[in-house]
Amino acid sequence: MLEVKNVTVAFGGLKAVNDFSMKLVQGKIHALIGPNGAGKTTLFNTITRIVNPQQGDILFKGESLLKLDTHDIIYKGISRTFQNLQLFQAMNVFENIYSGLIHKYNDSIFSVVSKSKSNFDREARDKVLEVAEMFDIKNRLTSYPSGLSYGMLKRVEMARAVISDPDLLLLDEPAAGLNYYETEEIKNIIQMVNKRGKTILLVEHDMNVVMTVSDLVTVMNFGKKIAEGTPEEVSNNEEVVKVYLGEDENA
Repeated sequence: MLEVKNVTVAFGGLKAVNDFSMKLVQGKIHALIGPNGAGKTTLFNTITRIVNPQQGDILFKGESLLKLDTHDIIYKGISRTFQNLQLFQAMNVFENIYSGLIHKYNDSIFSVVSKSKSNFDREARDKVLEVAEMFDIKNRLTSYPSGLSYGMLKRVEMARAVISDPDLLLLDEPAAGLNYYETEEIKNIIQMVNKRGKTILLVEHDMNVVMTVSDLVTVMNFGKKIAEGTPEEVSNNEEVVKVYLGEDENA
């Protein structure tokens, strides 16, 4: 579904992503892990066209994404969350989730004077209620972000990404900052979304989450791929243990 081919992203003399390649299989959960500064979020930003690579290509369903602008990505069927929450503080939960559907509305003079806008509003409301129920936040639709817990805010952002009905969902550290119970709930939500047919690329530091939900894991360090395989294969890889987990060579 998604193929990253020999991508290099440099900031000055620093190669944040260095000749990196990776393939995602449709319908699977693929985790991308590595220590802080490994280049994971930079790769996310390259896929979603926030950052331009100096080398390589990124193919989605056989088509290069590099010719697209950032706002085009969602029309191709790719949606994402962010490492640092990006919610609209002046909007309530309903409106934040609703905003994930705006790209589907054809705003034209015809739509204003016809029934198409009212039809869109009705269908969008039904979709928001459906997704809110999926994420167990239906009772918080009138709340504003400032009044919600961090774990709830994570759900709202993920719900906004899911409501756009993407073929590929990119989740950037969905469990970061969550307590044990919130993390367990996020794990269940990720698996539920995947079972509904969504391919997921997951960046996450919580190894319990990674090893529980992932079908395949790719490990980055200093912008390069150092290992790839099933969760069990990666967890038993000596280089991963030494570099990513920080184990002593003699341990």
